[in-house]
Amino acid sequence: MLLAKAEIYTLLYRIALRAGGGSGGGHSSGGGGSSGRSSGSSGGFGSSSSSSGFGSGGGGGAIGAIFALIFGGICLFIVVLIVIAVIRSSRKSGGGAGAPSIPSAAEMGSGRGDYLEGTNTDNLHPATLVELQAGIDQIKTHDPNFDPDAFLALSNRSFFAIQQAWTERQPGMSRQVMADGIWHMHKMQIDQYISLNKQNILENLAIQNTRMVAATTDATYDTIVVRFFASCADYDIDLGNKNKVTRGNKNIEDWCEDWCFQRSARAVTKPEGGTMSQRCPNCGAPLDVDLAGVCKYCKASIMGGEYDWVLTRIEQLPNWEYGQGTLPR
Repeated sequence: MLLAKAEIYTLLYRIALRAGGGSGGGHSSGGGGSSGRSSGSSGGFGSSSSSSGFGSGGGGGAIGAIFALIFGGICLFIVVLIVIAVIRSSRKSGGGAGAPSIPSAAEMGSGRGDYLEGTNTDNLHPATLVELQAGIDQIKTHDPNFDPDAFLALSNRSFFAIQQAWTERQPGMSRQVMADGIWHMHKMQIDQYISLNKQNILENLAIQNTRMVAATTDATYDTIVVRFFASCADYDIDLGNKNKVTRGNKNIEDWCEDWCFQRSARAVTKPEGGTMSQRCPNCGAPLDVDLAGVCKYCKASIMGGEYDWVLTRIEQLPNWEYGQGTLPR
């Protein structure tokens, strides 16, 4: 598009230049009948004594200059219109800055956060049951103690911990579960609620079903995707206006999300438990990390996935039916 604009401006410039011309006026008809720029010693446009088109006298030069001035003004006006149109177009397509919006509970973290650096994400979509089992078996080759059922039970615990942190506006509660990138986004969204003196309520939150839908491993990371089928009422209240409901309603609705957990491919399941069971995966002490993800006891940075599973991404699915219809089969 930029190239097209440049060509338009160049064309307009050339038209204006030809209209205004040099001091001798338009095309020449002498010197062998060639038009355009000549190679004569006098320079400029043709300098023969017999010229066609606009006259070469002083009056003709003045008229040409006036015409060039008028035409140049028209060209400038057209350029201004083009620039205005481009600016308006960019604003309509989302180029302009708008007021920030607060996500709903079911959208909390949806699509936010990043997979750990270097992860192969090609096979993270729901697989067949055969592919899913193959991925689990590959993880077990370097971690014989990995138990899928125990992992799902711990992921349920993580689910409620994060949702509680969200609705109570206490991001420190979720720091022991979330990887660095997604937790900072999670905290930023909670801070936005606090700044607006609002709270998102998850009423009667319940998990209907939990399913593992993908499992992969490569030279760098182990990755497991867990699908949560949940239900709750989801609404915002204005704490400064007698807890008035400002978004959502108190009807209980079903929803589902995919949560991606990752760890280093060098990490193994600890007998005493790790991050998802509230133990430091490095020193074994009760899990107590600061906001930087550093263990209070051994001073190791443990929320980057190097030692144990951490949540790296949440993706909201379109609806319950879609979640059921795309399970591994």
